[in-house]
Amino acid sequence: MRRRWRESDWGRARRQQRNTGSTSKWVGSSFDVGVFLGVNILDERIDAASREGLTPPATSPQSPLPEISVASATPSAVAETFVTAHSHLSTPANEVPGPSTLTPNSSRDVDCIKPPSPSSSTALLAPTMPQTDQEPQRLQPAEGQTSNVAIPPSSVARPNGHATLPPSKVSEQRKRGKGKGKDVHVHYEEPPAPPSEVLARRGSAVEETSAGASEQATAENQVKWGDVILRDRMLVRVSYTEDGVSPTFDESQNRVTRHLETEGWVEYIVAWRRDRLELYADHHTPGREWLTGHKKLVYVVPLGDPATKLSLYSFVDLTFCLTCPPTRLKLDSSKRQRHFFGGSRGTNIFVFKVKCRSRAIDWTWQLWRHLGGQLPPYIDIRSPALDTRVSIDVPGHDTADLEAAYSVFTRDNILGLCEKYLRTVPEFRTLMEREHAEGATFELAWRFDTNLDWVWRASDVMDKERKWSVLCGLALSQAGRSAHLEFRRKRHVPTRLHMRDGTRLDEPPAVEGFLDRIRPNSQLKQSLYLVTHDGYLFALNPARAHPPPTPGAPEPASVFLGSDSGSSETRHGDTRGRAEVRRGQLQILEATGVSDLRSIVAVRRAFQLVPRQMVRVDVQQAADWEDSEDFWAHSERCESDDEDAGGEAGLANARDKTQLRMRRSFELVLTSGRVIRFEAYSCATALEWIVRLRPLISYWKKRHQYDARLEMDIAHLSTGRPRITPQHMKDDHEHEHGHGHRHDTTAVVQSNGDAALPDLDHFYNWCVLDGCRPILKCGRLYGRKGWWGQYKHVQLVLISGHLVQFHITGHTSLHHRRDKVIPLLDAYICSGYFAAQYLPDGQYDANAPAVARRYQDGLETDDSEEDTLFVIWYRVPKGLSAGVRRNNAGADIPPLTAKRKVAVFRTRSKLERDAWVWAINAELEKVVRASRTREEAVRSAGELIAK
Repeated sequence: MRRRWRESDWGRARRQQRNTGSTSKWVGSSFDVGVFLGVNILDERIDAASREGLTPPATSPQSPLPEISVASATPSAVAETFVTAHSHLSTPANEVPGPSTLTPNSSRDVDCIKPPSPSSSTALLAPTMPQTDQEPQRLQPAEGQTSNVAIPPSSVARPNGHATLPPSKVSEQRKRGKGKGKDVHVHYEEPPAPPSEVLARRGSAVEETSAGASEQATAENQVKWGDVILRDRMLVRVSYTEDGVSPTFDESQNRVTRHLETEGWVEYIVAWRRDRLELYADHHTPGREWLTGHKKLVYVVPLGDPATKLSLYSFVDLTFCLTCPPTRLKLDSSKRQRHFFGGSRGTNIFVFKVKCRSRAIDWTWQLWRHLGGQLPPYIDIRSPALDTRVSIDVPGHDTADLEAAYSVFTRDNILGLCEKYLRTVPEFRTLMEREHAEGATFELAWRFDTNLDWVWRASDVMDKERKWSVLCGLALSQAGRSAHLEFRRKRHVPTRLHMRDGTRLDEPPAVEGFLDRIRPNSQLKQSLYLVTHDGYLFALNPARAHPPPTPGAPEPASVFLGSDSGSSETRHGDTRGRAEVRRGQLQILEATGVSDLRSIVAVRRAFQLVPRQMVRVDVQQAADWEDSEDFWAHSERCESDDEDAGGEAGLANARDKTQLRMRRSFELVLTSGRVIRFEAYSCATALEWIVRLRPLISYWKKRHQYDARLEMDIAHLSTGRPRITPQHMKDDHEHEHGHGHRHDTTAVVQSNGDAALPDLDHFYNWCVLDGCRPILKCGRLYGRKGWWGQYKHVQLVLISGHLVQFHITGHTSLHHRRDKVIPLLDAYICSGYFAAQYLPDGQYDANAPAVARRYQDGLETDDSEEDTLFVIWYRVPKGLSAGVRRNNAGADIPPLTAKRKVAVFRTRSKLERDAWVWAINAELEKVVRASRTREEAVRSAGELIAK
């Protein structure tokens, strides 16, 4: 046998290689199953004389041969991949065409891009698939047909792919032979390369071969045993059931699963070591960690077990779940072993919550790939503006060549391809010209139901490149439904409203200044600083008012966040804008009270020497008071207003000081009838407050009504549920009475569960991500402290690194007392059923019927309590940075057993809940990235068991 090997081509190549130097890499092109050194050891017809040197031991049983699919070693001719679209886009018969001339392709349904269920039994190297050399054709639309888009392939040739033996041929050949796997040969159209050429390959020549793809696909296996691949602190909930659960276990499955033994939320150190996840906690015995030198290993999740499954528990929270059979855990160095929950049968369920959303996506993507998640052959990118889609092929999906897929599916490349080929559609080209004229840009977002997750982070929390920032959405599959990628406009908070009567309303500028509040009974003055932000009136102590800088003052350099490549004027404008945003956030953080401008029904000049405390307000007329003539009535002016010099100097020159004080004052009449009087610096200042407050009140009341109508339309289109108040009944009623369309009416829209929803980005706007406004999100919610107590009406404001909560005391007060400030450093947030199951017994009834509700701005909803609930676990760290700075490098590192406070909130609807959770998660992301050094210390705190 040795002589035959030495005389073969491989033996001669080996001797030649020893003379020139050896290599640690072996690469082969092709081989025949069962053929060794030219001898078919599986063929029983071979003469015995030819096998004299082969004497296997009689006691060794013959092992069955595995079924092998061999990849072609022919180097790929493609240096870069190509992009293709459907060669024909046809409208299904059962689908209503959208407003666009581009209609979805019926031959490629969206379900076909759904990745297969991850399983540890599936190899990381994707199975080979036959490919065709046919190129997509460009079809000319006939007369009367809609136009289609076909993205042609690049000029380089398409690779032949892999040559595989069809399963039918394998079964036929196995039937002909007498043993399992006998007479199975794999051949190629091209002759195999000589051994000397194969062994001489280096670098890129290896990357484009089957060995290079296999090496790339098994990158996790190259990690040394005991090395940590990923490590984080997470909130984990561990459950156990004696029955089996669905591989796609999520919150809906959790709701109907019975006989679950569940532990509470516990923060663990989660470490991924090769083929298992390890969960560590603090020792219960003091000093035990010092003696052992490591944390206590509590749970182990075997990633190499075929029964271990990965699923997305909640897209809203980005919590992922791992289910596995009970695993034996060795207790320290002893031989005793125990099972979780004391049993060896059943299923363990682990739900993981990472406080940073992008970090949670990274964990999900890496686990999905490790457990066998495969890339689809193509990805559909939808355009909600025209209700159409563009399909882009995924290179290397059948060879596990992730680098090829990463090189194509970058954010800039996909945006450029979508914009380039959608411009061939006249409707979209017109839309693009109008959008670009307004300074708009487009971005990518993964959408699941009415939730958006924008592609906006190209690096991870440790400032390393995230090549999978676009493709990672393939792993976000919940309840068997996958998220889909969309090409959307990068929309900020709109500053313009278009009414149905053709009127255009622009957002008025804010107003702020020093005022004195006049008490009605004692006539005493209370100095205040009032400022408006996004339709809310904040009251501050004058000593901590943060007024605007004086003209000509230098801009603070600490707020400069622009790039050095821009012009000086651009950098100066960006610095000034950031400074204004920071100043507004400091004002909100220091505010002692807040009031909604919608609660003000009149802004008038004072006309009585002694102010009245209450007036009568007609509730029916107050509903549309912003459109009445009395609201916009001109304030009485006189020549003495211009003669008032202001301040104490002007008051000293006045003949009637009481009359002058009255003319310097203006009054706010609330919906409750309460009258609040303020005295300004001068008569001209009081008139300016009146002129500026009226447009602000009118605009923000209409704006809230518009947002409520838009929210109801989205809920109606996405769920298909009928409206609580049928819209056509209101329209018919108005037509019967001869009234035209008012600004609060909308047309009847047919329900469609798979609607494009182009206005969804209105609730997931980029002002939250870019931080271009002082208030990231604000609204009225119902909240309480801890798990007990009564829900109270609160005003919640999200700013940089903080949640500011104001308690609404009633209808008789203008300002709401500030309740507390919640720091977002080290905070966790969850929602839905995950949060509802932690409510005390008797507080949550999953079978309670939905109750219809109507609110002040016209919003009507009947969402259940579970769909409107979210919970925040937080603590107040020591060494927290003052103000609104996100960088908290000096904050302490909490232990795993640190006590946390709980804040429970309920929103008005499910869409509001989802938008609030998304906005808070986005701000948590910014806080984590701003404190990178401190977060790295938190992740690495605590020693693990050495392997």
